[in-house]
Amino acid sequence: MSYCPHCGAALDPRLLAQSRTLCPPIAALITQINPDWRIEQGICPACAMAYAQQFAMLRSEQSLHTSTTPPTTFPYYHPEKVTVLAQPERLPDYPAFGGHGVTIAFLDSGYYPHPDLTASAIWPDAPDWATLPATEFEAILQKRSSRIIQYVDLTDDGERIGLDQPSLWDGAGDSWHGQMTTVLATGNGLLSDGRFRGYAPRAQVLAIKIGRGGGRIPEEDILRGLEWLLHDDNWQRYQVRVLNVSVGGDFTEPWHQNAVCRAAEALSAKGVLIAAAAGNRGRAELLAPAQAPSVLTVGGYDDGNRRLAEARSHVTRYLHNYGVVDNGRHKSTHPHYKPEILAPARWLPSPILPVTGVFREMVAIDRLRATLASLEIELEQGIDPATMLPSRQPAWLQSAWQALRQGMNAHKWVHRYYQHVDGTSVAVAQVSAVAAQIFAANPNLTGTQVRALLLSTALDLPDQPAALVGQGILQPAQAVAAALRTSSGILAGLACSATRLTPDELQKWSNQGRVLQTKGDPATETDKRQAIYFGYYAPQATAVSLIGSFNAWQPEALPLQPLANGWWQTVFILPHGRHVYRFWIERGPNTPGEWCADPENPLRSASGYPEWHSLVVVE
Repeated sequence: MSYCPHCGAALDPRLLAQSRTLCPPIAALITQINPDWRIEQGICPACAMAYAQQFAMLRSEQSLHTSTTPPTTFPYYHPEKVTVLAQPERLPDYPAFGGHGVTIAFLDSGYYPHPDLTASAIWPDAPDWATLPATEFEAILQKRSSRIIQYVDLTDDGERIGLDQPSLWDGAGDSWHGQMTTVLATGNGLLSDGRFRGYAPRAQVLAIKIGRGGGRIPEEDILRGLEWLLHDDNWQRYQVRVLNVSVGGDFTEPWHQNAVCRAAEALSAKGVLIAAAAGNRGRAELLAPAQAPSVLTVGGYDDGNRRLAEARSHVTRYLHNYGVVDNGRHKSTHPHYKPEILAPARWLPSPILPVTGVFREMVAIDRLRATLASLEIELEQGIDPATMLPSRQPAWLQSAWQALRQGMNAHKWVHRYYQHVDGTSVAVAQVSAVAAQIFAANPNLTGTQVRALLLSTALDLPDQPAALVGQGILQPAQAVAAALRTSSGILAGLACSATRLTPDELQKWSNQGRVLQTKGDPATETDKRQAIYFGYYAPQATAVSLIGSFNAWQPEALPLQPLANGWWQTVFILPHGRHVYRFWIERGPNTPGEWCADPENPLRSASGYPEWHSLVVVE
């Protein structure tokens, strides 16, 4: 047994080791208050939470971005977190299902095999990306396993196929948009140490380049991409389950008169889910294939760079296009409004296109930021929370900061390798990625069924007109959990984790002798207690246990019971109060244990670590 160096509480040494993953600002705060502490010593989860709460007290309700001179190009709320949130921070997902075995096809203006599209997010001997010339960049990436399984260049009425095609590696300007959509959907976050990952970091990519010179994509070229997928069942050859379309046609037209929409309907009939961007003009118009009935049309919303739990009352609608589907026969009593679903459409982190001048400039900017920050420390200057500028700084240093921020703003900087982006092209990529997660969780589903799951689990926005927001906001984790519990799903008939049990349901579990209770806290008639069903999907695990504030975070003290389908479950009676928890996962004697939040519980609490704790409240 080990002990927390801050509070002295006894703690399993495996939990102390988790401190190495503390959020850097939290670790810096602990060091500031306790100068003798080193991160290698560890800290117990209770103390980490206390420091996280102290850190949160510095959070502003209003964005601090206008406090800089010049202002940053994105909102932020804490002086030590001047960046944007990752996708899973905004909308938590079900990370056990990263799209493995699923191919997402993309129709876009161009692509680049970015490092975030490699098979593994771990690269111990990674090169200094910023210093590599284009030829060496390509040579290094070609030695790694890429999840781009095929590249098809259909531009200028041609057909060139293969991962060795020059247009895949040229780094031209029209490559940026497709790189953005593919990485937002399937990136593993390699260049951000795993932080800026997409929802489907294990999915495969079929990259189809369409259009004319300079990135222009006429409607007939969108049609060529769809026809190529349909020809000889190319969609099936590459196991395409999802098609992401972040481009639109030339003019409005009823879908049944439009060749692109008819081709989209034909591909949808094969079982492929097609997700298309609604468009960014804020007009009552839909361009092909967004007006096709079976196409899932995606709009956007602005969360102000906040987590949805914090931002729901502040959510504003993005200026996406909208409309009503014309079925060409008779007017329905239930209009089919588009877009059908929304996803974050602003302040999303997206990689800079490598082998470009901008890529190298961003790295230089980041290095200069670090240099100026070091100068501040050497001069023993702090950060003034009111202005976000170093207090009492020399005039030359203030001028240097201002000049640096101008360069940062020019490239929409959020990280040395990433910038923030917006648009319905951004939003639809997230929906396509969650669709891939659903197919990975339940391969038996059709595209129509996946579409229904995405819509049925969306978070409604009752204060917004349905004609503009459809079913509401994408809910990644809930959609996957629902897919697991369809009649064809591996968890059919099982409750979701963190479900409260009725007295009758509790009695059923008690009769089976599988109910756990808190130790040293006997129940009384006046004690408010609640039976909670907990479960976790871990088919490769050798043991799973529940750890949290109710058992001093001790692994193996509250074991879950395995089912044959890979699901682990238990019922635990909790007393009145707020209880944070995770699952402790063991995968064998030679693999370190890990703790994981509950992907099926939407309630979360700040932990001090990159991933929040799950939360249960018994009232």
